[in-house]
Amino acid sequence: LKFAARAPVAGEAAGCGSAPARRRARKALGALLAPSASGGAASGEPGAAMNGRTVSLPDLVTEKKRNTALSLSEGFAGAKHEGALFATSQSWCPRPGAGAPIVGERDPGAELQKVLPSYYRTRQLAMATEKGQHRIPRKLANDLRALEKALAREIRAVHPLFFQRFDEAQLDRLLRSMPFLRLSAGRWLFGSETLGAQWPPAAGDRAFLLLQGRITLYPDPAGAGERTEIYRGDVFGEKRFNLGDESMRNYIAGSAHCEDPCIVAVLQTASLEAAYADRAFGNSRIAQTWRKVPSLARICRPDEDLNASVDSTAKDKEEDHENGAVAHALRDISKVATACHFNAGQELLANEPWEDNVFVVSKGVLEVRGDITMTEKLDALPPKKVRMRIKIVKATNLAGDSIFDKLDPYVIVKLGDFKKFQTPVLWNVGANPKIDFTGVLTFESEAEELTITVMDRDQYSADDLCGTGTMPCKSLPDGFSGAIQLTRPKKGIFKQEDSLDEPAGKVFIKVSYDYEKVSALTRTPKNKSWKDQELFALVEQDSWGHEQIMLRDLFMRTLEQAAATTTYMLQLSNLRLVGGARRGGTSGVSVWKCGKSRFVDFVKHTGREKPFMQACRVSALEKQGQVRDIIKRLIRKWEIEMATTALKRGMMLDAPKVEEEVVDPNAFRIAYRGYKAHISVRNALNLTGGGFFDKLDPYAILRFRGSKQRPMRTSVLQDAGSDPVWDDEADLLYNGETALEIAVWDYDKYSADDLIGTGVLQVENFCNGFEGMVPLAVPGGKKSKSMKQMTITIGIQWPRLEQTVANHSFTDVSRAMRSTA
Repeated sequence: LKFAARAPVAGEAAGCGSAPARRRARKALGALLAPSASGGAASGEPGAAMNGRTVSLPDLVTEKKRNTALSLSEGFAGAKHEGALFATSQSWCPRPGAGAPIVGERDPGAELQKVLPSYYRTRQLAMATEKGQHRIPRKLANDLRALEKALAREIRAVHPLFFQRFDEAQLDRLLRSMPFLRLSAGRWLFGSETLGAQWPPAAGDRAFLLLQGRITLYPDPAGAGERTEIYRGDVFGEKRFNLGDESMRNYIAGSAHCEDPCIVAVLQTASLEAAYADRAFGNSRIAQTWRKVPSLARICRPDEDLNASVDSTAKDKEEDHENGAVAHALRDISKVATACHFNAGQELLANEPWEDNVFVVSKGVLEVRGDITMTEKLDALPPKKVRMRIKIVKATNLAGDSIFDKLDPYVIVKLGDFKKFQTPVLWNVGANPKIDFTGVLTFESEAEELTITVMDRDQYSADDLCGTGTMPCKSLPDGFSGAIQLTRPKKGIFKQEDSLDEPAGKVFIKVSYDYEKVSALTRTPKNKSWKDQELFALVEQDSWGHEQIMLRDLFMRTLEQAAATTTYMLQLSNLRLVGGARRGGTSGVSVWKCGKSRFVDFVKHTGREKPFMQACRVSALEKQGQVRDIIKRLIRKWEIEMATTALKRGMMLDAPKVEEEVVDPNAFRIAYRGYKAHISVRNALNLTGGGFFDKLDPYAILRFRGSKQRPMRTSVLQDAGSDPVWDDEADLLYNGETALEIAVWDYDKYSADDLIGTGVLQVENFCNGFEGMVPLAVPGGKKSKSMKQMTITIGIQWPRLEQTVANHSFTDVSRAMRSTA
């Protein structure tokens, strides 16, 4: 080009300044430039007019050194040549796909296949021009740079983990020094000499990156053994490939066979050294970056208050020694620290878990993101009312009493529609009986009503109503002690509408509640998850991961303790590091990464483990405060959503309805196997048998059906009659039985005991606890002589399962059984 540019000037100097002379010079210049435009081939060489093309450029890169790189199609006997050569009427090709609309989903592999050959042909033309000592035209240089950017963008998506370790300048140096291969189907990439592999074993370390196609690996160099197919983005070779301290998850094989036409990049030590040439003089800059990190100040910078009472000479010597140790440790860590470069919105990738690394932000914003799950703590919920204990103290001024027939009263207490108990009959006590009886009923809702009914027992006719009174449970929030006014319908034919009832006395009662903590058996804890939430935003000179390495599991527990003051449990999961966008700034993020073992050695070499450990504890507590602010905001938002949903359903905000699940009996039998049930036998009513001179001496026996354990037996009540009151309690071992069997016997001292009645309570009735009356049947199918139904009042309480046990045993079993059904 220099000769051609000076030719007209030289002609003018020789006296050839006329127009015909200038035309002849331009014609000679065109003849000189024709070979260089065709890739350096002379006009008479076959390459100039091969296949009728106007231009034929060499494929990719050709080097003087043997086996350092191979061309796209040359050197492979029998290789397929379709699409291997590139021809164009232009002297160089523009960036592929410029201005073309993208239809459908973008395929990075197809775009890379277009960019890669164009880039290397353009680069080969530029190299040939430079070797010929000619100036590269500006258009060629611009197009070459555009293709380099396009290739760098496309090749990063092939193996994001590997290419995140290169910035733009390093990636450019890597691409310019890294050989590329294009192999036809059926070729052996490497292996033994018998396979005729095109890439013989190298003396140095190397690996291959598959950019396009499909390759089969064999463990044996002769191409035998188990096949392993790899695809785009996989790294493979004869040895383990590591980039510094990081493993790139490569495949190790003895031989490699191309199943499809492939494009392969060769990762050589020389190429990597050329890419990281700036690290030779940049380690001191890395050390200064680590020294200025505020979270590492306790180990990188001497404490000003340290040894304040020591004389200045000793202090200077000690600080010099400590500063020397810190400087040496910083130099060591600067040599092994890995730089990671990615854009906003991209995740920082690493082969090992993030807990095993320390990250220092050198440019941009790094966001720590994760999934937040809030689960309701059943232990933190206020205990609920499960049982109502009603003590009937006495009654006064009962209606229906007379001189000739004193009242024989008993009281029926009813809660809701089905739950009730009855006191024993008090014979001939009159209108002011002292009852002193306590009954227990299962409490479910404050919407229920408590009904007290006093009856007069008649042995040979229907019982008479003395009076009844009602009190809503809403008026008994914390218990009650007082009188309930009884009324009964007026008798007679002259009645007024405003006075249909008349007073019938009062009943004095005491009401209290039994409270239990909410169980996972009856209520599924509410939970909600928020995906991909920003937990922390790290700016320049901020670090992440040092607390996890120094404090281990205590760091995550400290963060999750941010919800300790709430009624929810916090779980942080799927933590990841993502590049953040800075408003008005660059979107690129650069982070220095150091492995766990290297960082621990760095801390030990500085000799400041204890001060740094204390600093990590303080930093963890500060991060806990940030997490606390986040979860408070999320809980407030969640409560608003639940309140809005409640309003849409027409529910009241001040009294939300708590939906409790029905316990699955089959799951209950498995979850409570081996637990003991606490059983209370309170009293029985209307027992038949016995006589005026031989009253009943009853006792009860309770056992789970089929159980071989010792049953529960109450005490024998001598001459208790038909309405005995035991108030006995005992524990029975439960092993998954389906029913509780009850038998009431009459004790005889000189003969066999007589069976009075039997009852059965199924598991469906007692799996959630039980308080109530169980009907008793006459044995042998006989008819009862009395018109009254025999009943026995019992209570069953179960111990509270641990929440973890309930979740794993009960919930999972219920779900499995529902799916099986």
